[in-house]
Amino acid sequence: MNDPAPLLDLAARELRHELLPQLSGEARYRAAMAVRAMEIALRSLREGNALAERERQALAALYGAEAATEELAALRRRLAHDIRRGRFDEPEARRRLEAALNVRVACRLALSWPGYR
Repeated sequence: MNDPAPLLDLAARELRHELLPQLSGEARYRAAMAVRAMEIALRSLREGNALAERERQALAALYGAEAATEELAALRRRLAHDIRRGRFDEPEARRRLEAALNVRVACRLALSWPGYR
């Protein structure tokens, strides 16, 4: 199977619409958690690469042209290091940091809680 998304989508829909309504108590809670996890995994399969690239671009923009080709993991490590050493303590730098972090949060929410606003 090349694309697991349709199978995962079918399983999540069946569980949510057919099985979940028949459950109660602890079993319903656990099944709902499983459906939620499947839906997050499905969104990650479908949108994860685009969202990761969006975050990578936001972090690269924070650092300028020198970071244009850096990978997301490297940019995240660099960001954590720079935050710890105070690189973004000045008001303008903090504003640019907040903008980049807002993109990161929006990308994370798009996967885990797409209806959030």
